[in-house]
Amino acid sequence: MSAQTLTELRSKPTQKGCAAMAWDCQSHTFMGSPETVMNAIATLPDDLIGRRVFMAMVQGDNRAEAHFFERFNIEDTEGTVSSWENDNLDGMVSQITEVLAGNRGVHCPGEQVKAALDGDREFSVAAPIPAPKTATAAFAPVIDGFKGDSFVQVTVMALC
Repeated sequence: MSAQTLTELRSKPTQKGCAAMAWDCQSHTFMGSPETVMNAIATLPDDLIGRRVFMAMVQGDNRAEAHFFERFNIEDTEGTVSSWENDNLDGMVSQITEVLAGNRGVHCPGEQVKAALDGDREFSVAAPIPAPKTATAAFAPVIDGFKGDSFVQVTVMALC
């Protein structure tokens, strides 16, 4: 599906939201034990996950995962989660930061990041799930998968 077709299918509130959020992307990184990081995640504002697209990237002792949550329209009550795993994040956080800085607020940041990630990595898409209501609900299941690790780095990005 072309970018133009996606734009035509998005609702007007979603188009306005993506345009506004192109100037307000956020990145939050936490490091430490999984418990310490989860406590930090719990302090994130819940409106961060009210965005149409957000993601979490986790680097543990011996493996890494990325989870990309996307609702088609900002009004949707459910969305899909695409996930990827490997031995390490292999520069993913830096790659996304470069994409967002290069975008300079012009295009939908969620679509820009998704295109960059799809080109280099194979993400698996799960069936639609209800949109989480809190940052803890969104990211706790991801971090729980790293409970046995001694040290993790978690980067949460709010895109559009």
